[in-house]
Parts: sequence; C-alpha cells; structure tokens
Amino acid sequence: MSNANSTPEAIEQLLDRVSSASERLAKVAEEQSRQLDRHIKELVDRGEAATERMVRTLDRELRAQITTLRRDIERALARSSGAKKAPAKKAPAKKAPAKKAATKKAPAKKAATKKAPTKKAPTKKAPTKKAATKKAGTARR
Repeated sequence: MSNANSTPEAIEQLLDRVSSASERLAKVAEEQSRQLDRHIKELVDRGEAATERMVRTLDRELRAQITTLRRDIERALARSSGAKKAPAKKAPAKKAPAKKAATKKAPAKKAATKKAPTKKAPTKKAPTKKAATKKAGTARR
C-alpha cells in the first residue's frame, strides 16, 4: 500500500513542480513582454523624435529657399522695371535722330512679319550682288 500512497504523492509533487515551473515561466514571459513593450516604446519615441527633427530641418530649409527665391524675384523685377524706365528716359534725349531711322525701319518690320516680302528682298539682293560681281569681273578682264 505504500506504493499506492506514493503514487498519488509523486503525482502531487510532480504537479507542484509543474505548477511552480509554470509560474516561473509566466513571470519570465511577463518580464519579457514588459521589456519588449519598453523597447517598442523607445523605438517609437526615437522615430517620432527623428521625424520631428527632420520636419523642422525641412521647414527651415524650405523657408530659407523661399526667402532667397523671393529676394531673387524682387531683384529681377527691380532690374526689369529699372531697365524699362532708364531707356525710356534716355531714348528721347539721345535718340532723337534715331527715331527718324526707326520710322524708316517700321515698314521693313511690317514686311518682315508678313514673311513673303522678306523672302523677296533677299532674292532681289542676290542678283544685285551677282551683278556687282560681274561688274567687278568685267573690270578685271
């Protein structure tokens, strides 16, 4: 009968060991879970901090580039408005005779826009040059 009593006792001891091992495993699993949670939180925090730094850096850089671009545009506008004003003031004083030449050139510009007279003009000039060349050739002979 001692065997009969020892068997339930052995089973109970075995169950106690399994229970304590199970509790230890549960504690270790909980600790690992907490460590994993802390590690994940740390990674998320680092990622958020890196993202915030990147956004601040991009914001600063974009603002600097926009400011530079605005300055460049303002300078270009100032130059173009200054360039338009300066020749307009100087043109009447210095180019009074040039205005007469400009009026003579005006019909030529109109013909240039029509394109057909422009094509005829070079053909007329070409024979004139040939004639001049023939004259020069006859003068040489």
